[in-house]
Amino acid sequence: MKRLLVKFAAAVLAAILWVGMGQSENLTVKYLVGLKYPTQLTLSPGGQFVAFVVREADFENSQYVRNIWRISTKMGKTQKLTFGTNQNRSPRYAPDGKWLAFLSNAEYEEDQAPVSGRTQIWLFPKTGEARRLTRAPKGVQFFRWAPDGKSIAYITRKPLSQAKQAEKKKLEALKFDAEVIGKPKQPNEIWMVQIADQTARKIATIDPGLNYLTFSPDGKTIAYTTNATGEYNDEQKYDIFLLDVKTGRKRQLTNFPGPETNPLFSPDGKTIAYLSQTVPDIEFAQTDVSVIPEKGGAVRNLTASFDYPVGSFFWGPKGKSIIFKGEVRTASNYFRLNLSSGKIDGFLTGGNCLSSLRMTADEKRRVFLSETPAALPEIIFHEGKKDYEISNFSEQLKNFQLGAQKVIRWKSGKWHIEGILVTPVGYSPGQRVPLIVTLHGGPYGRFQNRFRQYYYFQLWANHGYAVLAPNPRGSSGYSDQFGQANRNDLGGGDYRDIMRGVNAVIRMGIADSTQMGVIGGSYGGYLTNWIITQSDRFKAAVSMFGIFSLLTDWSNSIQPSWEKMYFGSYYWQNLNTYIKHSPAFFVKNIRTPVLILHGRQDEMTFISNSKEMYQALHTLGKTVKFVVYPREGHGISGEPNHRIDVFRRALNWFNRYIIR
Repeated sequence: MKRLLVKFAAAVLAAILWVGMGQSENLTVKYLVGLKYPTQLTLSPGGQFVAFVVREADFENSQYVRNIWRISTKMGKTQKLTFGTNQNRSPRYAPDGKWLAFLSNAEYEEDQAPVSGRTQIWLFPKTGEARRLTRAPKGVQFFRWAPDGKSIAYITRKPLSQAKQAEKKKLEALKFDAEVIGKPKQPNEIWMVQIADQTARKIATIDPGLNYLTFSPDGKTIAYTTNATGEYNDEQKYDIFLLDVKTGRKRQLTNFPGPETNPLFSPDGKTIAYLSQTVPDIEFAQTDVSVIPEKGGAVRNLTASFDYPVGSFFWGPKGKSIIFKGEVRTASNYFRLNLSSGKIDGFLTGGNCLSSLRMTADEKRRVFLSETPAALPEIIFHEGKKDYEISNFSEQLKNFQLGAQKVIRWKSGKWHIEGILVTPVGYSPGQRVPLIVTLHGGPYGRFQNRFRQYYYFQLWANHGYAVLAPNPRGSSGYSDQFGQANRNDLGGGDYRDIMRGVNAVIRMGIADSTQMGVIGGSYGGYLTNWIITQSDRFKAAVSMFGIFSLLTDWSNSIQPSWEKMYFGSYYWQNLNTYIKHSPAFFVKNIRTPVLILHGRQDEMTFISNSKEMYQALHTLGKTVKFVVYPREGHGISGEPNHRIDVFRRALNWFNRYIIR
């Protein structure tokens, strides 16, 4: 009976969510951008409810809207909790299950005046309407429940004093509004708000880098992380501090080279586990779970023998184990570490991409997301010895055919390289078809074998293209040595890995070597730019927010440390290396028609990269088009209508220059 009820819930959820989404002969860009799926799961303490976030595309206003839903795991009832065009996110149940807290930028009234765009903590009771809990002048960035469920600690930015605000407003009115680059940010603070009467008190003023906190089991101590400045370029400098909730006294717990993040107290409060890195000075180092006594002392790396990146983690019952997510090749699975023996076993494994695992304290009930190449993420509820699928978001795909998707492998030097291969809808073995090569960013990123992809693999498959998505050396999800294999060699070994993958797909009889295109964003954009300076094999290229000149990138990015991480020096110390690895200095070799796409507000790979590339190609008389997206930062993913435009342009560009 329970399984029937759960399946009924999935059907009801599908009926509510997919209203107005009718049949279509082709899988279009707009339909892909508009797909809805669950994220940010939270499980009530007894396992009776699962709350989650669903993102929806508001095409009329070109914005994404996030709302919170709830499913009863016993009765099968599905309920949408928030509505409108707000950003509702980060749901978390109170320890006693009486309240569901979440962040929302919904409009509210304060002193008889409307306030909009300011994120606050809101509360849902078991029944009834949500109410706003906090009144933070600068909004709430992050929060956690106190163990007793009577209060919540949160992070907010310290506002300017009234005198300074008035002075700033006066100067801005007179146009004395010059910006001082490098000026320190306002510090972040930790506050505590009571659920019963909404009174709040400041626990401590920290610094601009404060971004995370968690409670000790007795609620007397908060562990938090900060890099002191709040600057992205200092992401390798995060340390863990302990804060006395009553007195506000601070004590630094870690001060090691490299970042220490995501601290969690053991159930007895005596030990703190956190994420560390194998190599401290580079962002592309493998992550591990380490532990340190709460009073300070020797550190132990618990997952040194697990040669894959570790993601989220949490303590098992009574602190006898740690359960963590491992990024294993093209999948994501969960593993259990026995703290007595040090043995690591599979906890939730298989070929699927799993995420968002949540469990009751006794581990008898758990919930997680599971995604496959042919299905969107679905919510899986586990009780007893059975798993129940309690959502049906993949109903949105039922009217479409999908191209076959699988993982392939090939040899490149001493490495065995993997990639995702998708063949077109209706593909017949032995048929040679046009090939699109997609390149991920990072470079310490990876393609997973799942349906959701930044580059919409099934879009190309629905338009007659095969897709190759390689994970060349330098990608995450493999060994630590593999992840660091492109140090001092950007555009070298990874370029060869990609081209050998292309050759492998040609040898398989799938790709037509005369009809190939390449597309990539961020570091994938760098590789796209690099590839077309080194080879004429591709008939068209789409370069998205990529690096063109390493000198330009270092000089403009909010993360100039990136080049130093990979090359070990600054350009004035080793100019030849920067030149040798920059596509800009080989621009005369480019014969491939290039479509360049960039967000105007991109602070990561500054738009000057793409502008320089366009300027050079235009001056040389090459085939090039440059498109800039207002209000968009890195990734061009802030507005759904921009996403539609990006991939419509890319598809038209490839059709024009590949399919002639």
